[in-house]
Amino acid sequence: MTRRSDARITRRALLRKGGAVGAALGLGALGGLATPAAGPALGAASIAGGRNVHVTEFIWIGGGQGVVPREVKTSFEQTNPNVNIELYEGTNALTYPKMVAQRQVNPNSPLINFGFFNVDAQTKGQLDGMWAPLDPKKIPNMGAVYDNYHRPNNAGIGWGLSGYGILYNKKLVKEPPTSWNDLFAPRFKGRVMVFDYGQGGGFNDVLGVAYANGGNAAHIDAAFEKFSKAAQDGQFLALFTTNEGVKDALARGEALIAPYYTSFGITWNQESPQGDGPFGYALPREGMIAYTFYFNIVNGSTPDQVDAASAVINTYLSKPVIERYCNLTATIPAVKGLSLKPELQQEPVFQPSVVQRAIQPDWVTANKQNAAWRQRWDREVKAKM
Repeated sequence: MTRRSDARITRRALLRKGGAVGAALGLGALGGLATPAAGPALGAASIAGGRNVHVTEFIWIGGGQGVVPREVKTSFEQTNPNVNIELYEGTNALTYPKMVAQRQVNPNSPLINFGFFNVDAQTKGQLDGMWAPLDPKKIPNMGAVYDNYHRPNNAGIGWGLSGYGILYNKKLVKEPPTSWNDLFAPRFKGRVMVFDYGQGGGFNDVLGVAYANGGNAAHIDAAFEKFSKAAQDGQFLALFTTNEGVKDALARGEALIAPYYTSFGITWNQESPQGDGPFGYALPREGMIAYTFYFNIVNGSTPDQVDAASAVINTYLSKPVIERYCNLTATIPAVKGLSLKPELQQEPVFQPSVVQRAIQPDWVTANKQNAAWRQRWDREVKAKM
């Protein structure tokens, strides 16, 4: 069965246009999951020794995110009749706290056994000891993931990402920004918008500037100093807190540039009558920020549940399945050798070299410093605007 948690559609859902289109292709588009690419999912006896096993899989809600998971569930259960997969649909923001609460009640009876988690949930889970190590022998398709999207001790595996770069009005900006430091360029004075607290409190903008100037999450003072001086000098038009806020300001030309997710530049253009909206995106030469998506297995799952979850994750990481998921949801893959649809192939942010060069901040340090950074932002940036 499928269980839904109450959830509003978040940024991820807004990024994914046309996810339901092509769903009629169904299981046939996956080429059948009982293939060598699917690894262990080749027969009931190979999963949990043929014993009946029930697993709860977390999937994202909205924007076509549930299409492929439902296909995988149906095909996997047909191939492995001893396995029952319950889909728990929602958002990481609402579901992860429930996982923590259940773990406090009974750590050996997790709410979720495995599923899809963004980098925020991945980081919190790392700090909370939520994640079980993945076994590459049970998930051999982990080998197709770019090296820099593997986690220490295999506590999760990256499979995709959203790129965070610099949006700009391409009809007014003739020379696109090329560096995170262009946020402070005189030619953009008074026309730069930045997300308050750096998108959901992640401080992506500050981290990008830090890495561009030889710093990192643990050495971020110079980046804060740049933002503080820029705020005092009138570099920033405003701080935005909603997608529509920055979209409208860029479209009207009030703002010329704004660091944000590149996918919005793509989808907002598609909303224009001829698909020729004013939005462009730049990938800083120092690297875009990778907002990575992971598969994780939850500690407290039984050995049989781990076996089943591993086999399902291996199925997702097989080329036909992850390829279909990324094409349907316009997700940038962290898996090598995929064939994306032409409109995605032509986007710079989807190029393998860009994916491999993306900045992956030390999110554990960022998470631990978040409260202190918020105070600095209020004191050193907002107070000076």
